[in-house]
Amino acid sequence: MALEILDWHDGDLLAKPVLNALNALIASGVPERLILGVTINTDEESDTDIWCPRYDVPFANTGNVVVVHTHKTRKAPPQFAAALVTADTRADLNGVVKHTLEVSKVSFAPITDAVEATGMESGGMSPIGLPEGWPILVDQHILAVPKLYIGSGIRPSKLVVDGAIFADLPGVTFVAGLGKPRL
Repeated sequence: MALEILDWHDGDLLAKPVLNALNALIASGVPERLILGVTINTDEESDTDIWCPRYDVPFANTGNVVVVHTHKTRKAPPQFAAALVTADTRADLNGVVKHTLEVSKVSFAPITDAVEATGMESGGMSPIGLPEGWPILVDQHILAVPKLYIGSGIRPSKLVVDGAIFADLPGVTFVAGLGKPRL
């Protein structure tokens, strides 16, 4: 099935934090050409393993965000962070993420906590529009993906960007080998 890339400006297909972040990026001088648009899908199709084959989009051109809790020490209160990898890989939480963030523990953030903290829907999380101050780790090779489908903050759509946009996103650290191949 063919995917139509629509204009993103009206914000109907984006969570409010994502729309606000896109507008802030443009206002700061990020070239608008790096934001390609937004696509529509059904809620049931939002899962990457269903969405990619349905719309014939390679997993390597689709980004997945993992929202995690990190702990500086085992007893320290959790802090949020996020990792963005392409869907043909899985974020190496207990290796690369833990080492890069210099923490003693990394775990998946509880869904209700992640939804409340981000203002985004589970299954539609976007790396664009995450709360200020969150560390965001991005697999280095994403910079070279010219058409990357990522969460829009809501389940029934995907935001389409040039991976180069992450060079201008605040809080991003690029990490080679952040994603390990899916088996």
